[in-house]
Amino acid sequence: MRRFLLIALTIGLAIPIIGCSSKKQVSKSAKPVIETLVSATESWNGDSYSYPEGQAQMTLLRITAPVGFRTPVHTHPQPGVAYVVEGKLDCVVTATNTKVFSAGDSFATTSGDTPHYCESIGSEPAVVFIAYAGVEGQQVTVPIK
Repeated sequence: MRRFLLIALTIGLAIPIIGCSSKKQVSKSAKPVIETLVSATESWNGDSYSYPEGQAQMTLLRITAPVGFRTPVHTHPQPGVAYVVEGKLDCVVTATNTKVFSAGDSFATTSGDTPHYCESIGSEPAVVFIAYAGVEGQQVTVPIK
């Protein structure tokens, strides 16, 4: 019985040590998959991009908008790109200039003095990542009064 306990203890200790010490094989020929999601010189509605003067500042936002949420009418004084992770967004510049973006879509945001709003539509909240190339101290979203 002692012999059995000694063997069981030895195996019980050896297996975790062997499992932890084994080196994982890493393929030196593995390559990353790189996809360009947005490359644009103008926004989805045709605004040309220009950069504001001042100290450059990058901003990345994650926005979760419940179904039915609508932003106030606003502008963006700097270029930006967006990626919709979940849900749907209906973005409106004018009654005849709208676009619906769904999960998996990416787009160049409006820029400059173009007032617009976006609304979370569909059956689930919209989750959107937006990156802006702006200027330190400048708002990325400016509400229209």
